[in-house]
Amino acid sequence: MPPPNKEQPHPLTDLLLTIILPSVILEFLSKPDRLGPAWALVVALMLPLGFGIYCFIKKRGLNFFSVLGLVAILVTGGLGLLNLSAVWFAVKEAAFPVFLGLAFPLSFAWGKPLVTELLLNPQVINHSLLQESLDSTGKQVAFRQLLKKASWVLMGTMMLSAVANALLVLHYLEGTVPGTEAYTQAIGRQNWVGFIVIGVPMMGAMMALLFWMLGRLQALTGLERDDLMNPGNTVRRQVGE
Repeated sequence: MPPPNKEQPHPLTDLLLTIILPSVILEFLSKPDRLGPAWALVVALMLPLGFGIYCFIKKRGLNFFSVLGLVAILVTGGLGLLNLSAVWFAVKEAAFPVFLGLAFPLSFAWGKPLVTELLLNPQVINHSLLQESLDSTGKQVAFRQLLKKASWVLMGTMMLSAVANALLVLHYLEGTVPGTEAYTQAIGRQNWVGFIVIGVPMMGAMMALLFWMLGRLQALTGLERDDLMNPGNTVRRQVGE
């Protein structure tokens, strides 16, 4: 497990700056009486690009969410500029969570499991105490298996999200003419409805997965939940007692 980086942003900050805000900009500023589709795309791309450069300088590495945000905004903006049919938007909305879901188990091949970035971020978990406890109990293999299980669960939730996103797009955009105001309004409506009926349950599922992982970590390390959460300075039970 890599040592915590004090300058590492919170994963919710990653999502806000690289995906949520660029999407909002793209939807609300692409109308002709505002920035227009081309300039709205440029402005939307500046957030994940700038944040990615910042993370590269500070952390000496690529930020996964920045790359993901750039690809998502480029695809969304490109489809909007081309005024393609609802089917292509459905493909895009399905492809995004599919790629994200596959990235969780595949990230083990890169040596940097994304599940630790999302659920066991150093902003949330006391990595130094967790690492010390895992070393003392010899539970490193069991910990890695736990991360793999969580990654497969996250992939499954992303696949469900892909299907739901595609169905929502087809429901709201079917019958609208690309390039019209009704088409643009349907895209915006689909995004917000998708956030409520898909995003909120997804966040709930991830929180449930986080608490399940904390329970498993308690069993592996002998630590209490308050000890695992940062700042982790209230150890109630020493390992090996």
